[in-house]
Amino acid sequence: MSPSYVGELECNGVAERFMRALKEQCVYLHQFRTLEEARRLIGEFIARYNAEWLIERLGHRTPAQARVDAQRRAA
Repeated sequence: MSPSYVGELECNGVAERFMRALKEQCVYLHQFRTLEEARRLIGEFIARYNAEWLIERLGHRTPAQARVDAQRRAA
């Protein structure tokens, strides 16, 4: 856990939910033949997740949209 999130227990839940989605939607559906194939398919899932998945906790925005909005607010 990052020191910047000490005391913010919901961060664990966010990470756990992502890992569950990764396993259910990618890892458990493939029999990876090589490490390179696993890296490629998992990387594709992560890119798709960040660009396309609408997350309720983020106001039904994608993680990428939420990141851009947070960066704009911080600027």
